[in-house]
Amino acid sequence: MKAYGPAKDGYEELYPFLKHRPRFLFEYGHCLHKLKEYNHSTRILEKAMMHSCDPMILNIIGKNYQAEEEYEKAEEYLIRSTHRLPGRIYPYYLLVKLYAEPEYRQPDKLKRVAEIVLIKEPKVQSTAVKEMKEEVKKIIVNEESIPNQ
Repeated sequence: MKAYGPAKDGYEELYPFLKHRPRFLFEYGHCLHKLKEYNHSTRILEKAMMHSCDPMILNIIGKNYQAEEEYEKAEEYLIRSTHRLPGRIYPYYLLVKLYAEPEYRQPDKLKRVAEIVLIKEPKVQSTAVKEMKEEVKKIIVNEESIPNQ
């Protein structure tokens, strides 16, 4: 985390020169997300969306809104990400985590997207995909132990 502070300073300095480059805007917005500057991150990432169709931009914006407890907006951006590249598992995984949030608990939606995460076959098997699937299994077990309200 220590490296993000100096990186942010560098991004701010370069912003006037690189503000139309989507990769720069994504990295700057992601840096701000890591620093928990969620509103600023979202503003930068929204500019990146004007220059790029990268679904990771939508994922980070969704995570920003989730961190700010703006769950409906988080859901909107994460669903948009699933539509942009339906073959990707990561946005469905993020939706599982969103629907498991105690303040936004959505058991039916959670089960539906968890099933997608567990059944969907990735193009490339990776440790990250295995870890996501394992975490989703744990979330489901935890969810089943919570009585319906």
